Amino acid sequence: MPSAPSRLCSRDTRVLVTINALPLAVGVLLSCSTTLGEISLYGRLTLATGWALTQLVVLVGGAWWYEARAASSGEPEPTTTASQPTGGTW
Repeated sequence: MPSAPSRLCSRDTRVLVTINALPLAVGVLLSCSTTLGEISLYGRLTLATGWALTQLVVLVGGAWWYEARAASSGEPEPTTTASQPTGGTW
């Protein structure tokens, strides 16, 4: 049986993949129809370009969230000789 941190990590991975797969699936559907992608949202910004920017924001945000969760998973940081104080005690 996996330990609690490994179960949490696999759950986080599933969440990250799901969050990024949904916008990707919508983007694939939009790419199948050029008339939908050409809809103007604001000035020269089309639905396809707006959706691509949304996908980028979701990807970067999801990666940041996953990194933050992985860093706070409770794993001890490795101790290196550079992080230990040099010299004797006072």
